[in-house]
Amino acid sequence: MPTIYDVARAAGVTAATVSVALSGRGVVNRKTRERIIECAQELGYRPNLVARSLTMRRTHTIGLVIHDIANPFYAEVALAVEQIAQRAGYRVIFANTTGDSRLGEELIEDLAARQVDGIIAMPGGLRADAVRAIAATGLPIVPCLWDEEPNVGLKHSVGVNFGAGGRLVADHLLDLGHRHIGIVAIGTPDEPTMRAREATFRDRLAERGCPIDMALWQWADGSLERGHGAAHNLLAVARPLTAIYATNDVMALGVLAAARERGRHVPDDLSVVGFDDIGMSRFLTPPLTTVRIEKTALMAAATDLLLRLIAGEEVTAPPPLLPSLIPRDSTAPPGRQSATEGR
Repeated sequence: MPTIYDVARAAGVTAATVSVALSGRGVVNRKTRERIIECAQELGYRPNLVARSLTMRRTHTIGLVIHDIANPFYAEVALAVEQIAQRAGYRVIFANTTGDSRLGEELIEDLAARQVDGIIAMPGGLRADAVRAIAATGLPIVPCLWDEEPNVGLKHSVGVNFGAGGRLVADHLLDLGHRHIGIVAIGTPDEPTMRAREATFRDRLAERGCPIDMALWQWADGSLERGHGAAHNLLAVARPLTAIYATNDVMALGVLAAARERGRHVPDDLSVVGFDDIGMSRFLTPPLTTVRIEKTALMAAATDLLLRLIAGEEVTAPPPLLPSLIPRDSTAPPGRQSATEGR
């Protein structure tokens, strides 16, 4: 494989001059720059990236700001973006906010300073005003999954109809016959912001004559550990629950663990539903019923929109993707254990 030194020898210049010329920055005589490009292309020294970066002033990198790479949902999102970007000749720089809004602002500004060609920005440790500030500089940016954030007003957003997912969960549990239902939702008791996947779940239960008791509403931070603790609180209530809806799959893992520890058999005397359909969900014991977000389709839409913005095209954001319910063995009609034992 040819190196920068091979290009330097062929062009009759130093390696440093080649580096400056191919970066598109610094002062290099026009004829010298053209000779270096020609030699690089003839030798096969990254010819496509060289030509495009020089003529279009691009780095062929994009940034992806995510909430928490430890959550399998975001790991799957990151992998999808990386694979899609690679096919288009781009590399991805990942920035993980870990839910820290100050860090999120620093990270998105750092990506811009590193001259990425564009950014895909996800909520959770990133405020909408930080996204708007970067967009105001002219850097192409695509907000992704901001649908449940209030009063965001971000342009070129790509997202999911989370409200439809909440209704799917409510209908599924009610159709199975459940009436004593608890929920583990992302948030805190001090700031109980109700997102679409929770509000529509609550409203659907009420529409069908089964309003949820807010005493059976537990808040957690989205993690397995907090989901586990919240589930223990729910399962300690005097009137036994027959179903729990965890508003992400990671918390649902914690619910399953708490059920085992309390001797509650899933799904025989407790049904559990998650949200996201992370890859491991179908391999759990029992496999988890959940709401599927088509992550590859979602990130393909976001990446395609970003690349078109980078190319200077006029674009329109696609409508929110519709989620789907994936019934698995973690849900069943209530009281199945006692009915089985009575035979």
